[in-house]
Amino acid sequence: MAEDDVTSPNHPLFLHQNDHPGLILIAKKLTGSNNYSSWRRSMTIALNAKNKLQIVTGTYAEPDTGSRTRALWERTNDMVISWILNTISDQISDSLSFVNTAKELRSELQEHYSQLDGHRIYQLTNDIAQLKQKNSTIEVYYHKLKGYWDEVDALKAPHICVCVCNCENGRNNTERDQRKRLMQFLMGLDECYLNVRGQILLMNPLPTVAKA
Repeated sequence: MAEDDVTSPNHPLFLHQNDHPGLILIAKKLTGSNNYSSWRRSMTIALNAKNKLQIVTGTYAEPDTGSRTRALWERTNDMVISWILNTISDQISDSLSFVNTAKELRSELQEHYSQLDGHRIYQLTNDIAQLKQKNSTIEVYYHKLKGYWDEVDALKAPHICVCVCNCENGRNNTERDQRKRLMQFLMGLDECYLNVRGQILLMNPLPTVAKA
């Protein structure tokens, strides 16, 4: 079967001739809980693009010792570990050198850095409150602000409404969050947008941040 063909580029154990332990998948390095969420997102995208995310998550199970794919899995597993360690600061990676599998490495990092970080939440909240356009373009200002919001969402891991009904509470919560972010966006605009800001605030209903 095609899914069992380890020579296929679509197989998780396939390694390209250009793959090597020194490969740098992403430019940013993990330095601690302050950038773990953004590092994890970038690393997840990179590993998925290399078709190796299943090795890290354990979706592709570790073969038994006597399996014909055992040696290839060990090689691929070590390769992925090397790729991940290459994007971690020396202060952190030195203590992870003896982790045996990419899955264990992922769990180790999650356990240490994915916990709710009150200091980081405070810093991001403060950054959002202090952020101003300061003559930058609307696009640059908005995307910087949105980056802060996205990281806050990732850190807080908000509960998602899974009701089958069209939940009114869920709609109200979403609308309230949208209004809050709209106000944060408008508050940071330069004074030359004073009239536009006033026009937006008179809209009923208020637009989303992206629409504004």
